[in-house]
Amino acid sequence: MRKARPVQIRKFILIDSSYKSRILRGDKVTTVRYGNYEVKPGSEVYLVVTPSDTAVARVRITKVERKKVRELTNEDAKLDGFSDVRELLRELNKIYGELHGDDEVTVIGFEVIKRFGDGIPLKWLKGLNYREPAEIARLYLENQEKLNLNRETDFIMRRIYNEGLGRAVRTFGPRRVQNALLKTYHALYGAGII
Repeated sequence: MRKARPVQIRKFILIDSSYKSRILRGDKVTTVRYGNYEVKPGSEVYLVVTPSDTAVARVRITKVERKKVRELTNEDAKLDGFSDVRELLRELNKIYGELHGDDEVTVIGFEVIKRFGDGIPLKWLKGLNYREPAEIARLYLENQEKLNLNRETDFIMRRIYNEGLGRAVRTFGPRRVQNALLKTYHALYGAGII
């Protein structure tokens, strides 16, 4: 039996992009991870798809259960979006290498509480201290008279608020949108608003 050190999930869970549509449809409501993962039920984290490292949803953790590989059931497989436990084990072996019956896995249940149609780059979330661009735009509009930001930043924040992050990126380009978000975040922080 391989012993893995505990992994703490604080702000996000990485998921392969091939699972994105199953998760957003509600067909996959768990993720089975090799090793000991620590996250509190009730906490909210971002679901980030790889390899693009883009947050596609915010989820609430509904359960955290440790099991031996041999204890996994067809029900575990179905909740994870697979037809049966054999299919789940094939996928786990592909990801982690050959697992044995005594190896420990963590079954993490979640529910999607907010979808991000355009996705949010993980590095942007990190730069905004895990505040969503829509929230930054809303706080800007509620407090713009205190912030004194330039016209371009104002246009970008209004576009994010009214039409979404994707539309703002298509109009102004990713670098200008990211810079405007960071500038606005720091202004909000400096004014004691966040």
